[in-house]
Amino acid sequence: MTAHDLRQPVQPITKAALEAAFAKIVGTGPGAVEQTYLTQAHEDYSADETPELSGEDLAALLAASWTAAKAYPADATAPAITVGPLHGASERVLDYDLVRIVQSDAPFLVDSVMGALAEAAVSVRALFHPVVELDGRRLSIIMLVIDSVPQERRDALGEGLAQSLSDVHAAVADHDAMTSLMRQAVQRLEETPPPVDPAVLAENIAFLKWLKSDHFVFLGARDYDYPLNADGDYEAEAPLGLSTDGLGILADPERTVLRRASEPAVLTRQMRRQLDLSEPVTVAKANARSRVHRRAYMDYIGVKRYGPDGKATGETRFVGLFTSEAYDQLTTEVPLLRRKVANALARADKAPGSHNEKRLKNILENYPRDELFQISEDELLSIALGILHLYDRPRIRLFSRRDPFDRFVSVLCFVPREKFDSAVRERIGQIIARAWGGRISAWYPQLSDAPLVRIQYIIGVEPGAHPIPDAAQLEADVAEAGRGWVDRFEGALRRSGVEEVAVGPLSAQWARAFGAAYRDRYDADEAATDLQYVNRLNETGLPGEDKAVAVRAFRTPDDSRLQFRFKLYRRGPAVPLSDVLPILADMGLKTLEEYGYPIRPIGEEEIHVHEFLMEDPRGEALVFDDVKGPFEDAFAAVWTGRNESDGFNRLVIELGVEWRDAALIRTLAHYRQQTGLDPSQTVQEEALREYPDVARALLSLFKAKFAPEGGSADDRAPAVAELDAKIVTLLQDVKSLDHDRALRRIAALIGAIKRTNYFQLDADGQPKPHISIKIASRELDDLPLPKPYREIFVWAPHVEGVHLRFGPVARGGLRWSDRRDDFRTEVLGLVKAQQVKNAVIVPVGSKGGFYPKQLPRTTDREAIQGEAIRAYRTFLSGLLDITDNIAADGSVTHPANVIAWEGDDPYLVVAADKGTATFSDIANGVSASYGFWLGDAFASGGSIGYDHKAMGITARGAWEAVKRHFREMGKDIQTQPFTMVGVGDMSGDVFGNGVLLSKATRLVAAFDHRDIFIDPNPDHVTSWVERKRLFDLPRSSWQDYDKALISEGGGVFSRSAKSIQLTPQIKAALDIAEHELDPVSLIRAILKAPVELLYLGGIGTYVKSAAETDAQVGDKGTDALRINADELRVKVVGEGANLGFTQAGRIAFGQAGGRINTDAIDNSAGVDTSDHEVNIKILVGSAVTNGILPAEERTPLLASMTDEVGLKVLAHNYDQTLALTLQQAEGVGALDAQQRFMQSLSARGKLDRKVEGLPNDARVKELMTAGIPLARPELAVLMAYAKLELSDDIVASQAPEDPFFEQILVRYFPEALARFEPEMKSHRLRREIIATVMANEVVNMCGPTFPDRLRGSAECDTTALIIAFEAARRVFRLDEAWDAVSALDLKISAEAQAALYQEIAVVLRRQTFWLARRAKGGLSVQALIDRYRPIADALQAEGAPVLSRFEQGRLDARVKRFADHGAPEDLTRSIAIMRPLVAASDIGDLAQEANWPVAAMARLYHQVGAAFDFDRLRAAAGSIPSADHFDRLAVRRLIEDLMNEQAALTRAVARASDPSVGVSEDAAEAAVDAWIGSKQATVEGVRASVDEIEQSGSGWTFAKLTIANATIRDLATAAVNG
Repeated sequence: MTAHDLRQPVQPITKAALEAAFAKIVGTGPGAVEQTYLTQAHEDYSADETPELSGEDLAALLAASWTAAKAYPADATAPAITVGPLHGASERVLDYDLVRIVQSDAPFLVDSVMGALAEAAVSVRALFHPVVELDGRRLSIIMLVIDSVPQERRDALGEGLAQSLSDVHAAVADHDAMTSLMRQAVQRLEETPPPVDPAVLAENIAFLKWLKSDHFVFLGARDYDYPLNADGDYEAEAPLGLSTDGLGILADPERTVLRRASEPAVLTRQMRRQLDLSEPVTVAKANARSRVHRRAYMDYIGVKRYGPDGKATGETRFVGLFTSEAYDQLTTEVPLLRRKVANALARADKAPGSHNEKRLKNILENYPRDELFQISEDELLSIALGILHLYDRPRIRLFSRRDPFDRFVSVLCFVPREKFDSAVRERIGQIIARAWGGRISAWYPQLSDAPLVRIQYIIGVEPGAHPIPDAAQLEADVAEAGRGWVDRFEGALRRSGVEEVAVGPLSAQWARAFGAAYRDRYDADEAATDLQYVNRLNETGLPGEDKAVAVRAFRTPDDSRLQFRFKLYRRGPAVPLSDVLPILADMGLKTLEEYGYPIRPIGEEEIHVHEFLMEDPRGEALVFDDVKGPFEDAFAAVWTGRNESDGFNRLVIELGVEWRDAALIRTLAHYRQQTGLDPSQTVQEEALREYPDVARALLSLFKAKFAPEGGSADDRAPAVAELDAKIVTLLQDVKSLDHDRALRRIAALIGAIKRTNYFQLDADGQPKPHISIKIASRELDDLPLPKPYREIFVWAPHVEGVHLRFGPVARGGLRWSDRRDDFRTEVLGLVKAQQVKNAVIVPVGSKGGFYPKQLPRTTDREAIQGEAIRAYRTFLSGLLDITDNIAADGSVTHPANVIAWEGDDPYLVVAADKGTATFSDIANGVSASYGFWLGDAFASGGSIGYDHKAMGITARGAWEAVKRHFREMGKDIQTQPFTMVGVGDMSGDVFGNGVLLSKATRLVAAFDHRDIFIDPNPDHVTSWVERKRLFDLPRSSWQDYDKALISEGGGVFSRSAKSIQLTPQIKAALDIAEHELDPVSLIRAILKAPVELLYLGGIGTYVKSAAETDAQVGDKGTDALRINADELRVKVVGEGANLGFTQAGRIAFGQAGGRINTDAIDNSAGVDTSDHEVNIKILVGSAVTNGILPAEERTPLLASMTDEVGLKVLAHNYDQTLALTLQQAEGVGALDAQQRFMQSLSARGKLDRKVEGLPNDARVKELMTAGIPLARPELAVLMAYAKLELSDDIVASQAPEDPFFEQILVRYFPEALARFEPEMKSHRLRREIIATVMANEVVNMCGPTFPDRLRGSAECDTTALIIAFEAARRVFRLDEAWDAVSALDLKISAEAQAALYQEIAVVLRRQTFWLARRAKGGLSVQALIDRYRPIADALQAEGAPVLSRFEQGRLDARVKRFADHGAPEDLTRSIAIMRPLVAASDIGDLAQEANWPVAAMARLYHQVGAAFDFDRLRAAAGSIPSADHFDRLAVRRLIEDLMNEQAALTRAVARASDPSVGVSEDAAEAAVDAWIGSKQATVEGVRASVDEIEQSGSGWTFAKLTIANATIRDLATAAVNG
C-alpha cells in the first residue's frame, strides 16, 4: 500500500457508500441493528485520522468486527480482546494494527481502554465505539486503529487491556454492594458513635454521605478487624483480619491499599498511632494506580467501626477516585474540608475583610484538594500561614507533610516566577527526593499570575526506613538550587578559589556555556570544577602540546565500593561510546551509565564533557585514592595514543601502578610472545592479574636493575639477587602451569635484559614515548635457535620491532614486516641467511624487523608510507637510545639514565630491506639527531652513499654466481642465448637489474604480485631493449610491456583473473597439456618450466623439499604457489632475493644434479657494498675530524669511488662461488673432515645443525656409505661458519698487529683513500677488517676445515696460522698463480681451472703447515718472506733440473694432466713444479746453514731423496686412502718424519762435501755415493728392505710405510750421529 499524499484532500466515505460496501462484504443488506452499528461507527469516523484507510478498508474492518460481535458467546463474562494486523478490503494487510474489544456494555470502558493504551505508549489513529442491542444483550464494540507494533508488544497490550477491563467489570458489578457497604458504615457510626466531638462526628458522616452522592467512583471495598490481645488492647505488629470478602477490585486478596506487600496488612506503629489519634473517617492515597476511568493513584477512604466501649474494632476501606465534581466544588461546600478551612481561618485570627484574610482564604481555597482531604487542621494552619508570609517576601520555601502511614511525603515548594523553569523544578525535586531517601512519585505544578509558582512533590519512601532531613538545611539546598544559574555559577567560582576580579569575565564567557541538560544534572560547583579541567585542554583536541583530553575520576556518596566515576573532557564533537568503552573494558571495568553534555563558551570551539559510572567486578579491595591518579593518567595515555589498550592496563586498577608500568609489562610479555614459545597474551594477562604480588615483584626487580638512582650494576647485584629469590618463592604458590610458565619467563627475561631506555627522559623532561630493552639472548634457555648475541626489542603504541645481532660488530637490514604476531620469527629466519651472507664482510649477521600497528585503512600510499616512516623512526630511536656512542677523542660514552649490565657496545649499523629501500636518509637523520658517531654511515645506501639499485650491485653479485654455474657447464651466457623464467618485475632492483646483465637472456616467463608475463619464443635482442625501457620507467609493471614485441601466443595476464586461456605456444614453452589454468596453477607451471635458469628476484618462498610441509616453510603468502624441488626442470637457480627456496629445497635440488648455491651466497653483494660504505665513511669521517679532508670534499669523494667499490664487492662474489666449486670438487672424501668441523662447532655451541639444515652424524655416516658428498648449499653454510669462526679467532689473536697486514687494510679501501693510511691504522674496525679479509682468503683458498686441521697438525695458534698462510702465499707467489688461473675463465675448461686451483690449494696448505712451524717462533710475515721468498724464486727459476728423476717424472705427469684439460703449458708447468718445492723452506734453511747456493743445496737434497727412497715413500704415503681424521694425521706425521730424515741426511752429506757438488745432478749423486762409502752395505740393505716391503703385497699400506720409515730412521740417526 502506498502512503496517501497528504497534500491532496481526503475524500471521506459517505454513510450510504459505507453501508453498500459493508453489504457487499457480508453478503446482505444491513438490518436495523446493523444500521445502528454502522451509523455510530460512521459518526466516529474522520477521514483525516487515517488517510491511508479507504472506505472499502473501513467497511472490511467493520464487517469483521460485526462478525466477531455476533460470535460473542451469550454467557461470556470476560471481554473478547483481539490485537493484530489490520486487514483491509480483499484481506489486504494494512500498515496498521487493530485492537478490537467485544464485551457487555458498562461505564468507564473507553476511558479505561485509552488509559491502558497510553500507558503502553501506543499511538491511536482512530476509535470506533458502537454500542448495540444484539440478541437481548447490550454489547460494546470498541475498535481502535493503532500504529503497527511487534508481536511481543501486541501480547503485552492484550494482557494490559484484559486487566483493566477486568477491574472495570469488577467495579461495575459490585457498585451496588459497595454503596450498600458505605450505607452500613454510616449507619454503624450513627448507631455506635465513637467518643469524639459530636460536631466532628456529624461532619464525618456528612462527608460519607457526600461521597455517595456521585462525588466518588467506588472501585473496591474491604472490611478489616483490628487484632486485640487478651486484655482487649491492640495487638502490635499483628495481621489485620478480613471480616468479609472484598468487593470490586479488592475482591482479589492480593490487591493492596496502604502497602505494597500482600494484605491482610500488619498493624504497624504508624497505623496504631492513627487509630488512637485520628477521626472516624480517614482520607488518604492508596498505593496503587487505578486501571479504571483514569490512571491516577486511587483515593482511600477508611471508616472505623467502634465497639460498645468506644474503641475501634475494625474499619471498612474504600478505594476509588474522587469525581471531577469533588474537585470543582468550593471547599465551603465539601464536608470535612469546610470544617478544616473554617477552623484554620478562625485560628489564624486575621481581621475580617482585611487583605491578609482574603489572601489566606484564597490560599486555602486553592490548596491542593487531595492534600486538603488528608492534612490535619494543625498542619494546614501552619503551612497556610507560611505561604501567606511568602506573598510579602517572595522566595523559595518548602512545606512538607508526612503521610500518616509513612508511605510518602507531600512537599509544597514555592518558587518566584522569574526563577522557575523545568530545570529548576527537576533540580529541586531531586534534592528533596535525595534528602528524604525516596523517589519522586508525582509532581503537580500550579502557575498563575501570582508572584509565586507552586509545585507539589509526592516523594515515595520506605515506611520506617528513610532519613528525616534537617528542614533548614534542606530548604537552604533548595534555595541554592533555585537561584539563577549565573548567580550560582559565580558563587561556585568564588568558592573554587577564583579571584573576585576574574569572576565577572569568566562568568560572561562560561556561565551560559553550560546547557540546560548539563544544568539539570549538575550544580554550579560541579561546573566550576569542570571548568578547571576544561582549561587544561589544548586548542585542537589532538595529541600534542598540553592535553588533548582531560580526565577526572571521582566518587559520589551513592556509589558502592565496586564503583567509581570519571569525567572525560575534550574539545570538539562528542566522543563516540565505541571509542571509550573498549578502553574501560580492557582495564577490567564495566560501564553502567554514561552522560554527555556540550559546553559552548562564547568565542571558543564546543567542548564535550562525558561522565561514566563504572564498576570493577573485582574491586572489593579497591582503594579509590590509590587508583584515582593512575587511572586518569592511563586513560589519557590510551586516548592520546601514548599507550595501547589491552588487558595489561588492568594492572593499573589491580595494582594501582602507573600506566607506564603496565606498558613495561606489556613490552616484556609481547617480546615473550614473539619468541613463539610462550603462552598467549590472554594467559599472560590472567597470570599477572591473578598473582599481583608476583607482578609487583617483577616491576620491583626491573626497577632495582635499571632505575637511575642506585649506583653501578655491581652495587645493585645484592638487591637484585634478593628480589630474584623472592620471586622464586612467590612462584611456589602459583597453581596453574600456564600461569607459572608465563611469570617465570618474564622473570627470566628481566634477568637477561642488559639495558633499557625506560628511565630516559625526552627534551621536555617527560619519559620517552617508546620502551626498548636490550637482551642477552643466550642467557634465555627457552629461546628458539639460533640465539643471537644481543637483541633489542622496541615497543610503542604504534610500532613494535626487534633487532637481532650475532656479535658486537654486526650488520643487516631493517624490514617493514607484515607479521604482527611473529615478526621475530620472520627476522630470525632472515638473520640465519644474513649470517652466511655476512661471512664476506667485517660485521657478522644482524637483522631487524618492525611492525607498524596503526597503518591507516586507506589506499592512499602516501598516508601509509607516512605512518610507516613514523614507526621506523620510533624503532630506530629505541635502538639508539640504549647504544653507546664514541666521542671525538675516541672514548666510549654511555647513554643518559641507562644502567648497563654489560661492557661497551657502540657499534650499530642498519641497512635497507623489504619496505625500507628508500629509508636510509631517514635513518641517518635519526642518527644525526642523536649525534651518533657513525653519522650517515649508520644506514648505508642513503643519498650520500651507494645506491644499490643504481649500482645494480645485488643483481650483479648474483649474476656472478649464475655465470659460474653456466661456465662450469661450458656455456658463456654473456654471449650464448639461454632461456630463463623468473620471479619479479622490471621495476624491482634485483630482478630488473638482473635480467639486463646479459643481452643473451631469453626471458620466457616471469611473474610478480600483480601480473604474469609469458614470451614463449623470445627474441633476446628486442626483448632486452624493451626490458631496459621498463626498467627506466618509474613504477612500471609487466602491463607496460609492449605487447607487440611479445612472441606469438604470449601475453601479460593479470593475477586477478579467474582463469587464463593457454595458447599452443605457451603450452609448448612450459611443456604442459592443459588448455586453461587459473593464475596460481600457471605460476606453478612457470616454476616447473623446462628452461635453463630460474632467477628469483621477488619476495616469497617458492620451492621446498618434498619432505617439508607448507606450515614448516612459514610463508603463508606463497603456500598456493609453492612447488617441491623434485618438480623443478631448470638446470640453474640464481637467488637474487632472500628465502626463495627453503634450505631443504636447495639441498634436494642440488643432490638431484641442479646447480644452486644459497640466497646468502648469491645476493651478498648488497650487504657487502653497505659494509664497505660504512667502513669507508668511518675512515673518511676520521679524516674530516682530523682536518685532513675538507668537509665539502667528503660527498664528491664518496661518489667517485662507486665503481671501484662495486668491483671489490663483485670480486668477493666471484671468490665465494669459486670456493664452493673447489669444496664441491673434493667430493665425499672431505666428509670426515667436514663432520669433525661440524662436531667441533656444535660442541662449542656455535652451530645447530638442525637449524642450519646440516646433516647429523647418523646422516653423515649414511652419506659416506652411499658415496654422496655434501650438496653445494650445505657447503655454503659450512663455509660461512668457517669464515665467521676464523674471523673471530683472528680478532682475538695477535695476527692483525703484524705490520704486513697494513697492506691488506690499504687494499681493502679504494685507491683514492690510500692517502689516509695513517687514519686507517686507527680505524675503529681495523682489526675486524683484517680478520674478515684473511678469514675469507684462508677459507676460499684452502677450504672450511683447513684452519682447524692445520692448528691441530702444526700444533700452532691462530696467529701463527694466519702469518704462515700469508707468508706462504707471498713466498711462493701463489696469489699470483691463483689470479692467473682466474684469468683463464672461458679460455680453458672449468675442469682444467678447477684442477689448477686445487693444485695451488694443495701447495698452499702444505707450505702454510711448514711455515706455521717456523711462525710459532714469533717470526712475522715479512720476516718469513724475506727469508724464504728468494729461495722459492730461485728454485722456481731452476725448475725441474734440481729435482730427482723420480720427482721429474711425477712433474711431467702433472703437466700432462693439466695440458690434457687444455691448460696452457707455461702456466701449468709453473704451477706443477710448486708441489715438489714443498721442501723449499728446509732447503733454504740447509743452504743458509751450510752457506751453499740454494740451487746446489736443492740438487743435493733431491739426490738424497732419490738415494734413500724418500721420494718414493712420500709419494706412497700420499696415495694411501685415509678412512678418517686419525688416518690422515698418522700419514701426515709419517711424511713429516720422512722430510725431517731427508733434511738430516742432506745436512750430513753437505758437511762431507763442498758446494760444487750441487752444480749438476751427476755431481750431487756422486757426492751422495761418496758419503755412503763404507755405509754402502747398510744403505743397500735399507733399499732391499724397502723393495721387499713394497713387493710383499698389493701396494703400500700404512703399516708397510711405518716399517720402511723405521728402517730409514735408524740409518739417518746413525749417519747424523756418526
